[in-house]
Amino acid sequence: MLIDREHVVQALRSGGRPEQAERAREVLGVQVDTVRDADLLRRLGLDPDSRAQGGGLGLR
Repeated sequence: MLIDREHVVQALRSGGRPEQAERAREVLGVQVDTVRDADLLRRLGLDPDSRAQGGGLGLR
C-alpha cells in the first residue's frame, strides 16, 4: 500500500517521537510503500502491518 511520507511523519510526531519524524523525512521518499519499506518503517518505530489491517500506522 502506498502512503504519503507526511502521514508517516505525522504519526511519529503525534506519538511523541519528533527525532524519528525528522529521520523519516530524511530517509523516506515522498510516497512510501508499506511492503517495500516495511523494515525501514519498523526501524523508525512504526508497525507497517497495522495499516494492512485497516488501521493507521501503529507505533511499536
